Amino acid sequence: MTNLSVVGLGPVGLCSAVAFATQGHRVIGFDIDAKRRGQAAQGEPPFYEKGIETALRKVLRAKRFSVVDTMDAAIEPATIVFLCVGTPSREDGSMDDSGLRSATKSIAEAWRDGKRRTVVVKSTVLPGTTDHVVRPILEAAGRPFRLGVNPEFLREGRALEDALRPDRVVLGADGPETARILKSLYRFAKCPILATDLKTAEAVKYATNSFLATKVAFADELANLCDALDVSYDEVHKGLGLDPRINPRFLVPGVGFGGSCFPKDVRALVSAGRRRGAEPRLLEAVLAQNEVQYQRAIAFLEEELGDLNGKRIAILGLAFKGDTDDIRETRALPIARSLLAKGALVVGYDPLAGPAFSQVVPEVKVVDSVKEALAGADGTILQGDWPAFSRLTAKDFVTTMATPVVVDGRRILDPKKMRGVRFHRIG
Repeated sequence: MTNLSVVGLGPVGLCSAVAFATQGHRVIGFDIDAKRRGQAAQGEPPFYEKGIETALRKVLRAKRFSVVDTMDAAIEPATIVFLCVGTPSREDGSMDDSGLRSATKSIAEAWRDGKRRTVVVKSTVLPGTTDHVVRPILEAAGRPFRLGVNPEFLREGRALEDALRPDRVVLGADGPETARILKSLYRFAKCPILATDLKTAEAVKYATNSFLATKVAFADELANLCDALDVSYDEVHKGLGLDPRINPRFLVPGVGFGGSCFPKDVRALVSAGRRRGAEPRLLEAVLAQNEVQYQRAIAFLEEELGDLNGKRIAILGLAFKGDTDDIRETRALPIARSLLAKGALVVGYDPLAGPAFSQVVPEVKVVDSVKEALAGADGTILQGDWPAFSRLTAKDFVTTMATPVVVDGRRILDPKKMRGVRFHRIG
């Protein structure tokens, strides 16, 4: 059993904290946001994540996890401190490390007992950040420390599951003792564990997300070409998958990628490369392709309906994907704004993300059910891959919509079952 502190109780921090507590460690959580602290302390996660509420309440009852109101209270009992703060994009696309700097300074100020602690960066940070940002702050404060990097590979909607049963663990360490300490935390993990230096561990996270984003962009581009050449993307995808060098997973085309990771991380890597004289042309193209891919869905509507001015268009799925309430970089935002600019009357529905979406695009009428969204609609775009959407039938569209024009932006419906529907999907 180890005494851990987790600084930052967003999806990564809270899910990691609960997972470590479930494994028998004593975990203390702290967040600079008082509201978030209060919610977590009451067993009410400040975000939606499947299974997290039940697991959180269980470890709170077992007194394996607690939330404190000061950094002093978080640091004093800990031997290992995880930094799980956000690193969002600046306007120029570069990584904003201000939250990481602030949190590290607060840790150093609360660290008064002279005890050696292991500080682990779990935030997504560019290679060299731990050495050049976190280390100098702790050294200036005269604290005896070890440094580690433990990038997260948590899928939103499956984050707790991934934290409890990781499929790989990457551990960056400043020396053998740090590596030993971090490996001991993951004795429960039945997966490959890669121990490396700090900078390499940081780079693995960016390499992973950039490659996955590239696969999505490639799938989108290939599907667009298949449309232009009158070729079935499904059959081409099958042929691709027969090549043992090509993993067919994550090659599902649609309206583009969003969320808190792919766009932000690719932009940060591009920005960092430019500053150092590299020209990341492929990743620049990935970002550029993703910024226009959503327009394919709107083009399908215009092909069927002509001028969209005055037309009622439903968007199903407002979060960036199903099983989450996260609207960061969701493709529903540019889709909605483009439709509004064309004079369409836009109605949206999402099982969780409606209130947050309304705050960003109040011109969209957010309703409480799929049926209400479809009622009287001239066209529908499926932007989210919620399981409930995949169960929609041709009858649902034909009997509810004014004009059953459906664009499947996530390829979750079977075209063969859409008789009577003017159905489109990319590829």
